[in-house]
Amino acid sequence: MDPITRLNIINCRPVVCNTECSKGYEYQTVHGKCCGKCVQKSCIFTTHGNTTHILELNNTFVPNNDKCVKYTCEKINGQLITKETKTTCSPFNPLDCEPGTETTDATGCCQTCKRKSVCEIKSKLTLVEVNGCKSAQPVNITSCAGHCGSSSMYSAAANMMMRQCECCQEASVSKKSVELTCANGLKMNHSYTAVETCSCRKSECEPGTTSEPLQRRRR
Repeated sequence: MDPITRLNIINCRPVVCNTECSKGYEYQTVHGKCCGKCVQKSCIFTTHGNTTHILELNNTFVPNNDKCVKYTCEKINGQLITKETKTTCSPFNPLDCEPGTETTDATGCCQTCKRKSVCEIKSKLTLVEVNGCKSAQPVNITSCAGHCGSSSMYSAAANMMMRQCECCQEASVSKKSVELTCANGLKMNHSYTAVETCSCRKSECEPGTTSEPLQRRRR
């Protein structure tokens, strides 16, 4: 207060705003206020090994040491969210592969190969039942199971995808019979087919979306 005028003395000092923001944030002014604020403009996340990453909106990051993980920066309900996506690979056994065909997929995540053709005979003890009549003991029922080679590749000559398919199926069979006992005590002989050997045999491929000739794209 001024001792003579008895009026308050006003001292004006400029307000220094802190415009420094952390990585991933941007300083923006606020209408009607002296100082602005830091607004998040990028996703901030930490991967294994406590490494912090800054990811721009709608961008994707894939770690060099783990190609099966993908991080994407998305905006949901006005907030920036880091979305983590993990790819689960199909079981891979090098012993099931044709030698020299082992490779990784386009993402570098999963291992793939051309699988060996394996078609084997399987057997299972089963009680045979026909029209309420049953066998007294389980019967050894044989079948074929496994996987066979197939391919689908583009043919320039035909300008379309050429497919070759094989199925694991019976190569030779025999007829056998088993005695069945009915509820009324009567017995009857039932004839059934038994698989003796199995093999990979050519089969018709199911039509796919690329069965029509491929159109050439104009440059």
